Amino acid sequence: MDLPGGFAMARPQLERHFDAAAYLAWEETQEERHEYLSGEVFAMLGVRQAHNLATLNPYTSLRQALK
Repeated sequence: MDLPGGFAMARPQLERHFDAAAYLAWEETQEERHEYLSGEVFAMLGVRQAHNLATLNPYTSLRQALK
């Protein structure tokens, strides 16, 4: 949708409602990963290995310090 002044609005995301079995079957056919919550499906952002390490390292250090 274009607004006066040349601004554009994002289109609303299509709602997808699945039961758990249908979601799992559908997810296997998708290239991107999705999250399933109360029948709704949400696209997940791609996570890189570097991000995993950056978030896991502080957690691991904190856990060791609290032992």
